[in-house]
Amino acid sequence: MHPGLRTLLTALGVTAVTAAPLASSAQAPTAVKLRTGESTIVATPRLTRVAVGDGKIAGVLAVGNTEIVVSGRSVGRTTLLVWSDGGRRTYDVTVTEQSLESLRQMLQRAITDPDVHVDTADRSIVISGAVPNGESLVHLGEVVSRFEPVAAAGKFTVVNAVTVAHPLGPLQNELSASPATSGVRVDRDAKGNLIVSGQVPDRTTAEQVLRRVRALAGPYLAFDGKVIDRIETATISQVSVKVYVLEVDETALRQLGVNLQSASFHPDGTYTLGGPQFPVVESPVTSGSGTGPGPGFPGRALTIGAFFRSITLAPTVNLVINNGHAKLLSSPDLVTMPGRQADFLVGGQIPIPVAAGPQQIAIQYKDFGVKLQVTPTILGEGNVETIIAPEVSDLDFQDGVALNGFVVPALKTSRISTDVVTRAGESIVMGGLLRRQEQRTVDKIPGLGDLPVLGKLFRSTRYQSSQTDVVFVMTPEILTR
Repeated sequence: MHPGLRTLLTALGVTAVTAAPLASSAQAPTAVKLRTGESTIVATPRLTRVAVGDGKIAGVLAVGNTEIVVSGRSVGRTTLLVWSDGGRRTYDVTVTEQSLESLRQMLQRAITDPDVHVDTADRSIVISGAVPNGESLVHLGEVVSRFEPVAAAGKFTVVNAVTVAHPLGPLQNELSASPATSGVRVDRDAKGNLIVSGQVPDRTTAEQVLRRVRALAGPYLAFDGKVIDRIETATISQVSVKVYVLEVDETALRQLGVNLQSASFHPDGTYTLGGPQFPVVESPVTSGSGTGPGPGFPGRALTIGAFFRSITLAPTVNLVINNGHAKLLSSPDLVTMPGRQADFLVGGQIPIPVAAGPQQIAIQYKDFGVKLQVTPTILGEGNVETIIAPEVSDLDFQDGVALNGFVVPALKTSRISTDVVTRAGESIVMGGLLRRQEQRTVDKIPGLGDLPVLGKLFRSTRYQSSQTDVVFVMTPEILTR
């Protein structure tokens, strides 16, 4: 062979050998098409490294060194690079929008409860139906939460409207057995709240149902769940509080207490007012045979027994007023809805100047006198719980503040706040709000009484001090119509 031809063939062979790997590395990218929320497996033998151009569009997870999982996250296009012992491969990943129908089918296959249905409406997926218990509802919520990011990527909305068929099985059976509560339902929402709905005859029955639900709701409520009252009543219940506000002396206080203790009721509804009956405490006596009761001695003489109905208090109140030991300041009838505050004021308002800005004075009015705030609530047993906050205040010019030639008086205030549970018609007596009044009267001879030094001989000063107790007598009644 000619030497020049041999040299040319050798050069061409070298060129062919070196061009082969270049062609391999420059091969066309492999197309991978996904929908948002879908995943696919790509075989990658002897995998050494992997990288993705935009992790927001596609996610990559290596499974050993033989496979990778590619997941569609959002709509777009990106590049996936895979290195192995054989070189590098390029994948062109395209992620398209998940169709609403395909997402609905995926969610329906993931939900195993036969009474739960998945439907579409506009750009929303609505999950409806009922599950047998609270555990199934929690499991369903976990399944739905896995699909919510996929739906959000496609700008879809997932609406979970599934409820629990019988969240409190024993209670539901108990409610259904009674004609008064047969229409009451207890449902659990997706947030872990228990919703009590339906209709009952009155508010007392409604409170009985709510108390029973709260007693059994522990295992079915979420950590921050609540019992939500959606009960309707066939009648409207209000609370009327009859109030007597008395200014009494020490004698009237003793009479009021004795009459309350000595009232005796008879089976026919009548009552008898007898003398005071003080409890007797047995003194223990130790003998050779052991310890036993011994001779009695008076004790707990000021113990107040149960408060009786207003028919007992009426003659008592009238008696102390007629004897001059008490003065009736006010006797309002307060009517309010259960749980709502009612108040009244016997007194007035005083103007108090306050700063409203640079060199500006505004006037605010402050209440004083006898004030009462009551908030009654109907309980399940037909009792009435009443939050009571009485207040007695008087003007105090001695401790007032002088301002521009005027005296702004201070207030002497007595205040009590308490919470009492009584039967409807029983009375509540609250005292201990003291009212002190001090007066100074100066008598003098005109002209001579004003002389310096010698004027004291022609004038006299008298001091009068009085102290009374303001007593509140309240009788709550339930009004139903």
